[in-house]
Amino acid sequence: MRRHSNRHDFQFTLSDSPCIFFYHGCDWNDVPARQQYLMGAMARRVPVVFFDGGTDKLWRVTFEQPRENVTVVRGITSICQRLHQRGMDRLATAWARWQLRKLPRKFGRVIFWCAENWLRPYRFIRHDALIYDCIDPCFSQDAAVIEAAHQRDIDAMSRADLVFATAESLAEFCQLHHDQVVLLNNACDPDDYAPALVESAAKPAWWPNTQSPIAAYLGSLDWRFDFQAVSAACRDCKDMHFILAGNQLQGYSGDLKALMDLTNVTCPGRISVEDGRYLLSRCAVGLIPFTAGPMNDAINPVKMYAYALLGKPMAGTAVRELLSRPRVVTTAASAPDFGKAVAKAAEKRNNPAVAENLRQFALANTWEHRAGRAWESMQHLL
Repeated sequence: MRRHSNRHDFQFTLSDSPCIFFYHGCDWNDVPARQQYLMGAMARRVPVVFFDGGTDKLWRVTFEQPRENVTVVRGITSICQRLHQRGMDRLATAWARWQLRKLPRKFGRVIFWCAENWLRPYRFIRHDALIYDCIDPCFSQDAAVIEAAHQRDIDAMSRADLVFATAESLAEFCQLHHDQVVLLNNACDPDDYAPALVESAAKPAWWPNTQSPIAAYLGSLDWRFDFQAVSAACRDCKDMHFILAGNQLQGYSGDLKALMDLTNVTCPGRISVEDGRYLLSRCAVGLIPFTAGPMNDAINPVKMYAYALLGKPMAGTAVRELLSRPRVVTTAASAPDFGKAVAKAAEKRNNPAVAENLRQFALANTWEHRAGRAWESMQHLL
């Protein structure tokens, strides 16, 4: 299949040094996720220009350098989108080019790495090659919304020179539309849970008064979270205390209340990074209770690598990325069986060999490894 990249003659440059322009829609200073971790690791190999998603009240374009080899640009993408909405694509492209003249003129080849499927600023910011990072399924149950998201994915892939995908099912979807697809799973950052940081984490004020082993979940309690499976486990495993930490969506208040009414459940809401370290370092079991189905089959959970890094046995539901890793996660065949998976995982909590095997799995799947894999895959673009 022939691929048509959105290439331009634009170059910054007085040399042949390449540069990555990256956009996802998040801000560099947001809670770190795949975007910041991966670009931080890539910056050890190549300069990275990270486009933040928003702008300030004065609609200024600002440039910052938060770390070596990373330049954060704020304001360009949101203004380009406004111009696009008014049918001014040529003006958006010319304006972005003018603003980006302020960057150091040392980049010989610009590779735009785009991980966003609706704004698509690669249409306005000139580049020599395009990478599309297919990182998530469409989080909707509306068929029309899902189809529109797929069409935006396909549009991006039709322009891309290389496609990355975070999960097996996403890679299979991308392979229908592109002939250069590389599986680039999520990963962990060992520095996040360095011994000194873990040991210094203070006990949270919301910590339950219990001597029972802790089963921990750290993530949003939303449409991806299997309330039925977790409720069954909480009732079946009365000798364990369940801490379910994360954003609580109003649409699920009834399900949340039913959980919170159980005596062996604590739902502290969204917690700090330090509280998260305290929770994960002191839990007996890590939980990944996603509802079964195509949407969650396409999620490669970051929390899986974090639990493993701390040597925590895991219990999960029957979603594809967990089922394919039986040595890492104990899975339940159905929601009513989730309690059995939790109990089985808890039996391993004091086994040093299990903990060490999990840590080795995590250390073989760091963001540095992912950046190395990406760098190797993109050599033909350089």
